[in-house]
Amino acid sequence: MRKILLYALAAAGAGYAAIIYNSKGFLMLFGAAVLLLPFLLCMLWYSRKHMDCELLFSSYPEEDGRYRVRLFVNNNSPFYLAEVRAKVVLKRLENKEKYTVKIAGRVGAGKKVKLEGNAGSLEFGAWQAECRYLACYDCLGLFAWKKKVKQKKQVMIFPACYETNVKAGIRTRLFLADGEVYHPQSKGDDPAEVLKLRGYQKGDRLNRVHWKLSARNEELIVAEMSMPIGCNVALFLDACTNTINREMRRAYWEVLNTVSQELLIQECFHYLVWYNEGEQRLQRKAVREFQDLTDFWSGILRYRMGRCAFQKEYGQEFRGESYVTGILWNQELELYCNGEFLVKAEPGRVKEQLLELELTV
Repeated sequence: MRKILLYALAAAGAGYAAIIYNSKGFLMLFGAAVLLLPFLLCMLWYSRKHMDCELLFSSYPEEDGRYRVRLFVNNNSPFYLAEVRAKVVLKRLENKEKYTVKIAGRVGAGKKVKLEGNAGSLEFGAWQAECRYLACYDCLGLFAWKKKVKQKKQVMIFPACYETNVKAGIRTRLFLADGEVYHPQSKGDDPAEVLKLRGYQKGDRLNRVHWKLSARNEELIVAEMSMPIGCNVALFLDACTNTINREMRRAYWEVLNTVSQELLIQECFHYLVWYNEGEQRLQRKAVREFQDLTDFWSGILRYRMGRCAFQKEYGQEFRGESYVTGILWNQELELYCNGEFLVKAEPGRVKEQLLELELTV
């Protein structure tokens, strides 16, 4: 508005000077100022008509711990735009918490640019990002014309994941257990899955001979059985997350996400175990790949988590099932491994503490 007023005053001044001094120069300047107005408006109208955009909202934070909102603007017109502004409203679906992110930037003629806005530190959960319009400014930045875009995205915001030191020993990763997943290299004694076929060697048991193939090939063929891999680590979530403050809750989820992802990197399958207060029993999620962890984050907020004596309840709920390592992570932000205290996390220092953590399972 300030630029428009200055432009109007300059045009009026040129017209006044043309009348007072009977000057053709000022008259031509006044005429150019008057004719420039419809040209700029026509340029904005054309640019607005030939512009499209796409809204992107990242599920994971950047290295600084903040989430970014990105708007890709494609200007298919031959006119340069001094500025494009947008306002993106972020709304958390669980409690209607709202944030507003303002995005602005220049867009060249025929160019596609990426505009970014800082969404800050968002809490884990389902969020919706909505952009209703773009404000397009002419090449001089005097006039703006809004364009309705109605871009809307729903994204699951995941907790941050930091570097840490988790070591999974051979005993934990290859502990014999019932499971539907088999180790791709190590042999075992499960007849349900064949690892590989090979020729007979001295000392092989006769019940491992594949008699049909042996008869067909006129030599003894032995079938090596696969070794099933179970979830040999149980990570107990001893917390009522809706009773702790936002900073502690954020630290709680970040440590859990970091430890679980590091276990996956170490090829250590594990269970995430929590107490469902609604059903008054333990529930668990097997994590064998990153998609399993994503499914856990997408569904955990549907439950009202509670606290209990996990080791006792686990034996009663899942009778006959054992684990090698039990990790307890409570709402006081204390981490225990097989009963041994490891660390008490502090909100605001989680990244540094995880880097110093030494966890062997």
